[in-house]
Amino acid sequence: MKRFIQHIIIWIIVLAYLIVVSGFIKEKHAGQLVNTMNITILDKDQWHFIDENDVREMLDESKISMLGKKCDMIGLKNIEEKLRQQRIIRSAEAYITERGILNIDIRQREPFVRIYNRRGQSYYFDREGNIIPVSRSFSPFVLIVNGHIREPFNTGRTRNIWDSEYDSLSTRQRCIYDVFKLARYIEQDEFWRAQIQQIYVTASGEFELIPRVGSHVIEFGRADAMEEKLYKLKLLYLQGFNKIGWNHYSRINLEYDNQIVCIKN
Repeated sequence: MKRFIQHIIIWIIVLAYLIVVSGFIKEKHAGQLVNTMNITILDKDQWHFIDENDVREMLDESKISMLGKKCDMIGLKNIEEKLRQQRIIRSAEAYITERGILNIDIRQREPFVRIYNRRGQSYYFDREGNIIPVSRSFSPFVLIVNGHIREPFNTGRTRNIWDSEYDSLSTRQRCIYDVFKLARYIEQDEFWRAQIQQIYVTASGEFELIPRVGSHVIEFGRADAMEEKLYKLKLLYLQGFNKIGWNHYSRINLEYDNQIVCIKN
C-alpha cells in the first residue's frame, strides 16, 4: 500500500513538473520574435505553377507582416486562409518552430485539362471543377479542349464552376459543364487518357475528339450517353482497327444509336 502511494506521489510530482516546464516553454516561445520564414512547396517536383518567391509576394499583397513580431502575435489561421484564397493553392499550413522560424507548407492544385474558349482565354480545371490560371513558366501535359466555348461565369473571378446556378442555365450555357464531365470521364479511363489528346467544341455545341493514334476525327455529338458511345468506339478500335489499320477512315460518327458510321479516307 505504501509503495502504491509512493508511486502516486511520484507521478503527481512528475506531472506538476511537466506542467511547470510546459508553461515556461510556452511563455518563452510566445515572447520569442519571428526572425525567419521558411516556405516549402511540397509538390514542387510535380507542379511548377508557383515557387517560394510567389508565396512571399502573395503574403506581401495581403499586407500580412510577420518578421520581427512576437510568436503569439502571429495569426497562423489568417495566413493559411489568405493563401487558400489564391486559386492555384490547394492547401496551406502555417506553424512556428523553435528559434522563431515561421514555416509555411504549400500544396498546389492539380490540373487535368486545359481550356481555350472562343475569346482566346485559357485556364485549367482540377478534378473538383476549380479554375486554375495559366502560368508563363509552366505548361503541364494535359488534355486540351478548345473551340466555341462560352462560359456563363467570369473566368477571371470564378473559383469553381459549380458555384454557378447550374439548374437555371440553358442547354447552350451548360456546354462548359459537359466539357468538364467528358474530360473527367476520359481522364479517369486509362485507355481513353492515352488515346484522346484533344476535344473540339463545334459552333453547334457538339464535340469532336482528336485521337493520338489514327488520322481520323471522332464525331461525338453532345455529351449524353458518353459511356455508351465510347464503349462502341473501343470495340471498333480493338475488333476492327487492329485488323484493317488505324488510318483506314477519316471520320467516325458515334451519334447514331446501336451503330457507328465511318467515312473512308
